[in-house]
Amino acid sequence: MAELLAQDLIGLDLVALMVDGIGVAEHTCVVALGIAIDGTKIPLALAEGATENTSVVTDLLVGLRERGMEVTRPILVVIDGAKALRRVVLDVFDHPVIQRCQLHKLRNVCDRLPDALASTVAKRMRMAYHLADPQLAEAELESLARSLDRSHPGRRRVLAGGLGRDPDHRAAGRATHPGSNASLDELD
Repeated sequence: MAELLAQDLIGLDLVALMVDGIGVAEHTCVVALGIAIDGTKIPLALAEGATENTSVVTDLLVGLRERGMEVTRPILVVIDGAKALRRVVLDVFDHPVIQRCQLHKLRNVCDRLPDALASTVAKRMRMAYHLADPQLAEAELESLARSLDRSHPGRRRVLAGGLGRDPDHRAAGRATHPGSNASLDELD
């Protein structure tokens, strides 16, 4: 573990960075995972705390920069939507392209819906996320949000959050890097 947290990151060529809170035994930790152009996932950092904790997230991302991670060129940064995490990403990276994690968004929308409706909503969200055209994907998600408005307005607000307003919030999840045919949803 100490080796992981101290490794030199100079020259590491990443196209994406995923930052998320995970449960490890009885602890909550923030993990940073780099993704290379060939899809290789590289564990970069682990810190005890949650993505909602500004000081934990700041220490983690500033630590990556101090270890030599390139922060001056554009990089796709996938996060869970925590405002503290977004703010720190914008503070540490010069040109981040921030993407809300689709799995987190899907869970947040469906977690309080009846099972049958949750299944239908999840299918429609996944279908929209796989559309190649981001405008069609956004239109599908907006349509789905409107359909939830009458019966589940709270879930509608969660789904609609960011659509059409935030240039960093992408409806379609086929995020790719120039020169790569792989999308992040294919990099399991």
